[in-house]
Amino acid sequence: MAEKKKRLTSVTLIAITTFVVSFILMLLRPIQVVELKYFDQLFEWRGPLDVSDSPIVLVAISQEADQEIPQKFPWPTNLHAKLVENLNKAGAKVIAFDVVFNNPDIYEVKNDSLFAQKMEKYGNVILAGDLQRTITQYSDEISPMFPTPVLRVGNPNQVALVRVHPDLDGAIRSYRFGQKHQGDNLYRLGLESIRLYEGIPYEEVDPIGPNPESDYFNLGPYEILKDGANSFLINYYGPESTFPEISYEEVIDDSSYTTVFESELGGGVNTFDDPDIGHLAQGTFEDKIVIVGATMPLLKDFYTTPFANAGNNPRPGYQVHANAIQTILDSNYIERFRGWYTLVIMFFLCLSITLLNRFANATWAILASVVFAGGYFGITYWAFMSYNLLMMITGPIIAIVVTQVGMVSYEYYVEQKEKRRIKGMFASYVSPELVNRMIESGEEPQLGGEETHMTAFFSDVVAFSTFSEQLEAKELVTLINDYLSTMTDILNSRGGTLDKYIGDAIVAFFGSPVPMEDHAFQACVASQLMQKELAELRKKWQKEGWSEMVANMHQRIGMNTGVMVTGNMGSSRRFNYTMMGDNVNLAARCESGARQYGVYTMVTESTKTEAEEFGDDCLFRLLDNIVVKGRTKPVKVYEIAGLRADADQVLHDCIGLYEEGLQHYFNQEWDTAIDRFKKSVELEQYERNPSGIFIKRCELMKEKSPGNDWNGVFVMESK
Repeated sequence: MAEKKKRLTSVTLIAITTFVVSFILMLLRPIQVVELKYFDQLFEWRGPLDVSDSPIVLVAISQEADQEIPQKFPWPTNLHAKLVENLNKAGAKVIAFDVVFNNPDIYEVKNDSLFAQKMEKYGNVILAGDLQRTITQYSDEISPMFPTPVLRVGNPNQVALVRVHPDLDGAIRSYRFGQKHQGDNLYRLGLESIRLYEGIPYEEVDPIGPNPESDYFNLGPYEILKDGANSFLINYYGPESTFPEISYEEVIDDSSYTTVFESELGGGVNTFDDPDIGHLAQGTFEDKIVIVGATMPLLKDFYTTPFANAGNNPRPGYQVHANAIQTILDSNYIERFRGWYTLVIMFFLCLSITLLNRFANATWAILASVVFAGGYFGITYWAFMSYNLLMMITGPIIAIVVTQVGMVSYEYYVEQKEKRRIKGMFASYVSPELVNRMIESGEEPQLGGEETHMTAFFSDVVAFSTFSEQLEAKELVTLINDYLSTMTDILNSRGGTLDKYIGDAIVAFFGSPVPMEDHAFQACVASQLMQKELAELRKKWQKEGWSEMVANMHQRIGMNTGVMVTGNMGSSRRFNYTMMGDNVNLAARCESGARQYGVYTMVTESTKTEAEEFGDDCLFRLLDNIVVKGRTKPVKVYEIAGLRADADQVLHDCIGLYEEGLQHYFNQEWDTAIDRFKKSVELEQYERNPSGIFIKRCELMKEKSPGNDWNGVFVMESK
């Protein structure tokens, strides 16, 4: 009970810690930028919305217009008067200028008066203004940047604010209602356009200022869902060209106005009042809200927005107003998922992943984390696409990642602590190799003997007694240490367990104390890697100036697979984790018996069969069907001729001819067998080899036939 309580306490503390860390990370600027970019991406995935019924038309103060109008921008304001005149002829209900006329006309003063007269005549023009905040060391002032007095007096409508307010990454995603200045409520261009379009009196428009009692800002019949105290989220309807866009010169180009193009040609089509294709005839502006804004790069009225981010293509500011107006007209608001709901989800995720890590396992926990992350992503996508509900993505995903990473780190700390504890407990009576493997597997071996199905491994240096006689003790130690270190590294790299060294001999086994299914395969591959590495050592020793005897060192390896007894064996005061049993002895006989066939690696049939279940990396050839000394049952033995990847055609031909000869040998067809063996002996790598041995044996069999009841078994008289 105490342990369970301790684990629950640790889970709670870890969950709280990861939640706090996730919350802090969520507030970092780079993470918030990622959150904003995900918001933009949702628009990209959703795609454009239909605006075929929209009352909004855009008139662009474009580069093309500047080329067609004789005067260069800023144009004389009498052109704006003409624009207002023509738009009203075309039936426009509202004309909103996203341009601040804060300077008098540079051509003629009367132009401003003419512009003011047209605004007063039609009463449907909204002029733009701005409030600029100037902060110095001594003051914090807000100064208006409004149209000239002539224009303001002539326009019966209130000035509308046009400044947009970017998020921390510079993109425009929200739209403010307005700003209070000297006691007056100044509304944004979008709100003023709708107010004038719908004929809403100011009495039915909420004043600017915080109103925490309501989630909505009232604009006559429109209830605008707030995102902040003074703003709402713009539901962008699409990229540029979503709303109809007409170049400025096309609106003023009537029969009384000549563009640069027309003057050069001496005539042309009047794009506004042509009876067939003109905007007047087409009804382009009938009952529309017309927003006039700049698209000339020189005027730098461009902003990054959703749909524009992906293509790195900021859009003109008047399109921001257009999307804000359309959002209100359609009541198509984006609602932000409440922040404390997100925090609850984050804590739930932290707690769930912590519990899974502590009471299940890391695999299930990681899988659950992936499912949680994918599921939450899917929910955010579905909520936006189906309900215009914007859910935070970064906070919960960070919570998942931080908790999983935190739990992996914690479990690693606990694991390392447990490893140190186990090493401290067993280091005094269990070999370090065994302790490390026991820790890695998570299984404690049975102290004492237990039956294990595994592969025994024996290796020995050929004619090592000669080395001992001819080398000085210091040289011998250097040589053997070099040899044993290299061979043991290979042994361990393939999962083998070192039992002991007996001088130059290596005793090892595969498949215990840590069980492994492919122990025979790993043992066979390890043996050939050891033979290859010994060849490299011979080259190295030759370069280092060792004697010819050392430069020609070889080793013999024997292996057998079967049931053996493994465990801690020895006296009560000193023991070793080792193996014993009949199958161990058979492996040792294979190592010594390899000499009789002139091969360097000999294994039993059981080892070959099990190894081939897991791969064909090794090239085997049948050596004989023998009864080793000390046993009565015959066993087939094989040579591992090398790794299949290293075998050339000569070796394959040699083995093919040899095995043909062996088949004739077992059938007592001595002459045919000798013929095949004589062909294979020419391809053998070493002077003493199996082909030569069987030639001699066949010749003896010809002289003294074994009889018709011979079963092909050869009895070895020596070890």
